[in-house]
Amino acid sequence: MTSNEIRRLFLDYFADNNHTIVPSSPLVPEKDPTLLFVNAGMVQFKNIFLGIEKRDYIRATSCQKCVRAGGKHNDLDNVGKTLRHHTFFEMLGNFSFGDYFKKEAIAYAWRFLRDVLNLDEKRLWITIYKDDEDAAMIWRQVGVKEERIIRLGEKDNFWSMGDEGPCGPCSEIVYDLGVTVGCKRPNCMVGCDCDRFLEIWNLVFMEFERQKDGTMKRLPRPSIDTGMGLERIASVLQKKVGNYETDLFVPILKRIEDISGLTYGEVEKTDIAMRVIADHVRSATFIINDGVLPSKEGRGYVLRRIIRRALRYGKKIGIEKEFLHTLSSVVVDIMEDAYPEIKQNHAFIVRVLKGEEERFLETLNIGMRLYEEIAEDLKSKGLNTIPGSLIYKLYDTYGFPVDITREMAEDDGLSLDMAGFEEELKAQKERSRIASKIKGDELEIGHIEALKADLKNRFVGYERLYSTGKVLAIIIKDQSVEALGENEVAELFFDTTPFYAESGGQVEDVGLIKTKGGEALVIAVKKVRQDLFAHKVKVIKGEIKIGDTGELYVDVEKRKAVSRNHTATHLLHYALRTVLGDHVKQAGSLVEGERFRFDFTHFQGLSEAELARVEDIVNEKILDCIDVKIEEKTREDAIKEGAIALFEEKYGEMVRVVKIGDFSAELCGGTHVRNTGEIGSFYIIGESSLAAGVRRIEAVTGKGSINFKRRIEGILKNLSKQTNTEIARLEDKITGYIEELKEKEKTIERLKTEIISYKIEDAIKSVHEKDGIKIVTLFLENATIDDLRKATDIVRSKEDRSIVAAGSKDELKGTVIVAVSKGLQNQYNAGKLLKTLAERFHGKGGGGPNIAQGGLPPENIKHALKDFYKII
Repeated sequence: MTSNEIRRLFLDYFADNNHTIVPSSPLVPEKDPTLLFVNAGMVQFKNIFLGIEKRDYIRATSCQKCVRAGGKHNDLDNVGKTLRHHTFFEMLGNFSFGDYFKKEAIAYAWRFLRDVLNLDEKRLWITIYKDDEDAAMIWRQVGVKEERIIRLGEKDNFWSMGDEGPCGPCSEIVYDLGVTVGCKRPNCMVGCDCDRFLEIWNLVFMEFERQKDGTMKRLPRPSIDTGMGLERIASVLQKKVGNYETDLFVPILKRIEDISGLTYGEVEKTDIAMRVIADHVRSATFIINDGVLPSKEGRGYVLRRIIRRALRYGKKIGIEKEFLHTLSSVVVDIMEDAYPEIKQNHAFIVRVLKGEEERFLETLNIGMRLYEEIAEDLKSKGLNTIPGSLIYKLYDTYGFPVDITREMAEDDGLSLDMAGFEEELKAQKERSRIASKIKGDELEIGHIEALKADLKNRFVGYERLYSTGKVLAIIIKDQSVEALGENEVAELFFDTTPFYAESGGQVEDVGLIKTKGGEALVIAVKKVRQDLFAHKVKVIKGEIKIGDTGELYVDVEKRKAVSRNHTATHLLHYALRTVLGDHVKQAGSLVEGERFRFDFTHFQGLSEAELARVEDIVNEKILDCIDVKIEEKTREDAIKEGAIALFEEKYGEMVRVVKIGDFSAELCGGTHVRNTGEIGSFYIIGESSLAAGVRRIEAVTGKGSINFKRRIEGILKNLSKQTNTEIARLEDKITGYIEELKEKEKTIERLKTEIISYKIEDAIKSVHEKDGIKIVTLFLENATIDDLRKATDIVRSKEDRSIVAAGSKDELKGTVIVAVSKGLQNQYNAGKLLKTLAERFHGKGGGGPNIAQGGLPPENIKHALKDFYKII
């Protein structure tokens, strides 16, 4: 049975048992700053279990993408060493939110394994929490013999969401792979650390709530959360020992064999490396697919570590070139049926992987040079341990793997301060945790109260910009109040609203609310949930109370301007893909009324010709006056039909598809014009780099285009007036000015060089001499670093046995350069001389044996130059 068939069978089985199939959420958790990545099937249902949120189903089933490679749940270091650990995996699960409990959960699981998958009952074992007699009785009732039910303690069979909150006993279903697998000891049984007994399905019975003081309170509506790893059950059904021999991994391993020229299954060290690479390329492919890019913190840091770890293991088996970007195509071939979006995004995934691979090869060279400097410095001081701070600097700043540092240190007879390194790493993880609490990542307390009250609203803003709505709740900070008086600010919740809430990069509507007793300005609208909007208002007249019926008026001009810009982002997306290629994907946006910005994946700046072509394509589509059509369909159908899903968005089962002609179809919940002609016109006002592999375009449409044109015209008219030149001749006039300035700059540079030459001659005449070595110092007023370097070069060209110190200063800082002639570098080191000088005069700096530079307080520069001879 293939993995695709297992996945489908599982979901269909529970759908037939009245469960709603819920698509996998993205790997980046929504409004949960406690997690770097989704690491279990229950994560997307967490707020339901906590009682914060309610949905229109009480039974669910899913196949959830998961990553465990950062934070508390980190399997990274075990990957490859075992046959069952992964950083990326799929979790099959069924969930009950206060509906069925232990009896049904156990029965569903047993019937699926026994009757649908036809597993041999004689190979199945059950573990339960030691005090859970209910579970033991139910297992016996479905046909499991008492001797096959193993009771374990809290460590193994009691699950908790955290130090407090929902928790309960769990029961695991274990599959016996047979006496030929694992430790092969005659007394091997469930609980042994070997690979023989495989945990395939965990059933969590959430029936308690742990209080702050540690006491347990029984939940009024117990729930069920189960999880079965697809990779593990596939290994059982495909009769393989370990997940890496299943159809989810074998094609990847075969491609690694082709690239490396080695064979899997012959040498254990090679097998470990291949397993690491196979696992990590799956993780990297899916993490990038969900919009995360390699970076120095948070999720991007984890991704970078995964990629570089895979490359490091590639080098261990002789792969010296970039290879992950080609290997990811095998992942796409295996997984595209279940996750069609990775096929759609593959060109971009390849570009990100290739770019990171190229950077890592450069990193290895830089890191090795830095390591050599560190090792040389330690040996010169008679030390033999590399401090943890320097190991971490190599690892974090330069991306240099610790195992490479360890190998090189062993060759040099040096040890590593790993305790110090772990302290630095711990501090970085804390910085990363804090950085993950970005805006919008956490529910506000007041919003949690609204969710607990099960408030809902109907959004009618797609159809009209006015409606009436009943006030359901008024919240000031985290307090619910009955009424709101003049000049007070609070959040209002209505049963019906035409106001669009900020989401998907589009800013919220603003406007006015009128009730019989008062009026309020709507100044912001936040989406607490898909069907619950918080309206931030300021009362400008009278009083607004719970139960009032309000007239809700959206600011029409702002909505029209925002809608023009939003539809323009879709046209721009199409134009960029047409001009640059299909690897272009939207990576973020901000759609306002005055202008919009559009972030997209591309690895170099656009030329003037490319920008002009993009602008022309968008304006042509505007002039063609094409109807914009909105359709609702399932997410799966929309993706299969070619609609583009955006990185930063999280979609439900039903999605809104915005279609423009036959050339643009995107999943989008924003507001749009009815016809492209309503946009008016489109101008690009800026293009820049946002991050590695991400560009940003800023643009204007409609009235914004007119305002932009007037602003540019005003600048031109002002320049024309100042230069007494017609606008048509301005370019020639300004070009002439620039050429004239360049000539004057050349003259200044020539005069500067002459002045430096005179100063050098004077410095050489008053030179200090030691053992035939000329020690030259000179101070140059208002000199740049290049000026100082040039001065040291001139001295060394005139005096082949010389040591030079040249300095300058301004109001804020002083700068000094130390240089040593080539023939003296076996006696004197410029970097060490500079470091000694800087330490003595309260500065810092460094460099190599040839030349070094540093900074000193400006008042110390002349004193330092005067004492330079003494230091030597």
